[in-house]
Amino acid sequence: MSCAQFISDLKAAVGSGNVLQKDRLQLLDPGFHMKNLAAMTAVLPGSAKEVAAVLEVCAREQVSVVPQGGRTGLAGGAASSPGQILIFADRLNEIHSIDPQGQVADVGAGVRLETLQAAARDHGLSPGIDLAARGSATIGGMIATNAGGNEAFRHGVMRHRVLGLEVVLPTCEILSDLKRVTKVNEGYDLKHLFIGSEGTLGVVTRATVKLEVLDANRATALAACADAEHAVALLSRFQHSHTTALRAAEIMWRNFARTSASALNVSALSAFLDTDAQVFVIIDVVDGGTEGREAFQEELGAAAEAGELQDAIVAGSERERGEIWQVREDSWSIDRAFPHGLWYDVSVPLGALDGYIGQLTARIRQINHELSVFAMGHLGDGNLHLTITAGRPIGELYDAVSHAVYDGLAGIGGSISAEHGVGTEKLSALSAHVAPEKLQLMRTIKRAIDPLNIMNPGKVLAN
Repeated sequence: MSCAQFISDLKAAVGSGNVLQKDRLQLLDPGFHMKNLAAMTAVLPGSAKEVAAVLEVCAREQVSVVPQGGRTGLAGGAASSPGQILIFADRLNEIHSIDPQGQVADVGAGVRLETLQAAARDHGLSPGIDLAARGSATIGGMIATNAGGNEAFRHGVMRHRVLGLEVVLPTCEILSDLKRVTKVNEGYDLKHLFIGSEGTLGVVTRATVKLEVLDANRATALAACADAEHAVALLSRFQHSHTTALRAAEIMWRNFARTSASALNVSALSAFLDTDAQVFVIIDVVDGGTEGREAFQEELGAAAEAGELQDAIVAGSERERGEIWQVREDSWSIDRAFPHGLWYDVSVPLGALDGYIGQLTARIRQINHELSVFAMGHLGDGNLHLTITAGRPIGELYDAVSHAVYDGLAGIGGSISAEHGVGTEKLSALSAHVAPEKLQLMRTIKRAIDPLNIMNPGKVLAN
């Protein structure tokens, strides 16, 4: 079949205005990976049936497809190459329903997290998950990567938020299992094959998502702790508190917090961060009014008396609260100050945080004394985001640095990939650090569902 006929068939499947080629794709933001739009052709289906029609055309010609959401992924899961077809979720952006009593949202895969948050807020509800990329990340993309965020220790990751899915399979069949209840025992729970599969098994087009009661106003403090061990003790205090309800707990090591605050020119916080404390923790609680704020202050005071924190400041306004959170969420400030760094996303058991960071720093310095380790993450679940940098290109050190980052994680029960997927960036790490039996079973599943290997090939599992 000629290229012109192939494009004509795609236009017949989704409408001529919904096939974008090189000239129109070049006008779009590629997102966080330079190869996201390298395929040069994209389709924008408006329904599961249209996705199935696209896959039928692609399967017939054995052309592989790369599903994309907000292109905010950091592991290369949406990267593409010439000759592939991109499937954009932009037109799958309908919030079909929100059930306030059942606390369930039925949404298209292209709905952005921020949009769902706003719609749920009108009913006093929340998706139970939040990310810094909330304005760009789509529900489908978050499902594909099993996204986490800063509320995962309370409400779980996307695997725990999704009740049901509609997925178009590589065989062009539509698997519709849009359950709206938590308890379902009908044999294999197939939705979990697709959550976290990064588009390698099918195209998620719709989902039912569990909602949570929206928190009241928030009270926020920034605490200075001697080390991660004391930070974990502080976390435990608030998790067990009978007077305050913990909403989020984020940790930043000293060099990260200072660099970020300086880059943002937040002078008040920069002065607070000028201390010998090794880590800083953002404690976010549900604000229950005057009594709740007093209880928050009392809990912080008790933590200080117990030696769990050295000092703390409580945000006195929304502006101050926003500044505290901006220091944590503007993680790209490190890259701006020290460009060309290597970025990692790992999970570490809470009791091992201090030991892991100490050992990692020592290993990195042995590789090259110019290298620095910048660390921050979600204290509640031990998910750390690491930047290893010398402020200059260090690509030749990638293998050595990666080994230093991943070494020992499996032995302590951690993970080499926490909440940003495997994509292409972690293929070699997966092969080196994940049990071969697990990898073989994953390959068996991939071959059974996608025998032609047209679904996002080369991601998660090497071809």
